Amino acid sequence: MHHRRRTDPAALLGLLPTLLLGLLLAPGPAHAFKCLPIYGNWCGPGHPTAAALPPVDAYDAACMRHDLCTATAPETLCDRAFVGELHQLAAQTGYLPRPLQWAEYVIRLKSGGGWGGMPMPTPWDGMGLLSSVLSPCW
Repeated sequence: MHHRRRTDPAALLGLLPTLLLGLLLAPGPAHAFKCLPIYGNWCGPGHPTAAALPPVDAYDAACMRHDLCTATAPETLCDRAFVGELHQLAAQTGYLPRPLQWAEYVIRLKSGGGWGGMPMPTPWDGMGLLSSVLSPCW
């Protein structure tokens, strides 16, 4: 008798960090998608793709500074400064927006930081990633 194996949704969500890390560490400037907006007007790989609107808040302004930094300085230095700025903003405001929790984690790993502190995946993370992937970048 054959039994059909059920896929545990929690196990699938556990793959989300690996997917995100793979997207950000992929070789080449285009990454896996033309862009991946995750927060505000500036946060996400390849986002913005054209003349950008002003940052929506302090977190988005940190993303803008990171983008401008990576255009002129070594990426690892910019990544470390960005992670430090996100930590400082989170300490000041008492929170870090959920999409930026993942960005902080992935960029911290990419720049040589520790593996601890990964956000716990939720079903909403998968839906948020899907909506980012499906969002057009102009």
